[in-house]
Amino acid sequence: QGSGGAWSEDPWSARKGGEKAAWWRQQPPWKQPRRPGEEGCADEDWPSPWPSPWPHEPPAASPAASPSRLDFGGAAANFVQIGLGTNTTFIQNLAGPWEEWTKTVDWLSEAMSETRPSYVRGVAVEPVGELVEALRPAAKHLPSVCLLQAAIGEVDKVGVDVLGLSLEACEALMQQLAPNRRQHFRWDLQCLQNMSTLEKQHPEMAVHCAYLAEKYGVAPGLVTRRADVWSYGRLARSLNFVGCEVLMIDAEGHDTRILRSLIRHCRQDSRAWPSLIQFETMGHCDRLEGTGAEWKAIHSLEKAGYLLVGYSYRDTHLVWQGALRRDHR
Repeated sequence: QGSGGAWSEDPWSARKGGEKAAWWRQQPPWKQPRRPGEEGCADEDWPSPWPSPWPHEPPAASPAASPSRLDFGGAAANFVQIGLGTNTTFIQNLAGPWEEWTKTVDWLSEAMSETRPSYVRGVAVEPVGELVEALRPAAKHLPSVCLLQAAIGEVDKVGVDVLGLSLEACEALMQQLAPNRRQHFRWDLQCLQNMSTLEKQHPEMAVHCAYLAEKYGVAPGLVTRRADVWSYGRLARSLNFVGCEVLMIDAEGHDTRILRSLIRHCRQDSRAWPSLIQFETMGHCDRLEGTGAEWKAIHSLEKAGYLLVGYSYRDTHLVWQGALRRDHR
């Protein structure tokens, strides 16, 4: 941005220093210019937040039989996100409409060596088919990101019940309300739409439904879907990736099971440990497994070589100590 407040015609001219060098870092993805080769943008002029781990451009992941499957060729992923819901996903931040962009994901992207949509390598996993399909339009702009419908757990299972809301039924409920109340209902409903759980109803589902019934006079009912459960090891083997820079987990009480599966897998290959882990610590795992389950997972990760850098009632963050010594990010 120039001194007069207008955008500079050449934001990359001082890429290695000065105010204009930081211009792109301040912009969400939808404001960034096109990729190299388009509209005269040279490869060497394309800004990247951190030096690329590849000597030139990263190799594209090889498509497998299904469009939702990729073969990463044994390379590390930039991100793995387990539990997507309706918002706060890497897919939406990287390629979705601007109104879906969120800083909650953007700051985690600072730990990734690649964020360009055409080259970023990622895995996004969600057990609810409706939520997966809702993200496919944006995912089409991310050729090296795998969007997979499955649940992640400790062991592989076939056809496990997934309890949650139907997006279609929620939309029908909203149409019953006066137009001036629909947007507020949509907002209040969003929390419930992200409470899908395996085999058992979410411990806070009844309270939220009662709140909606009291406030709006309508409340959604639960539907049961089916999904396969994969261990973390199966996920890594199926997509042929080894490790990731950011692992983000939001699994409504199943986070600790996923972490145990992760630890079991990574003990077989030291390259597989994620550089940064974020998982939810709102007490949902404690309600399912007993008090202290979430802290037990934290201590297990610390013993494995992680440093606890942030704990809150919402999320917890741990960094692989080897990555701290190796990487300035």
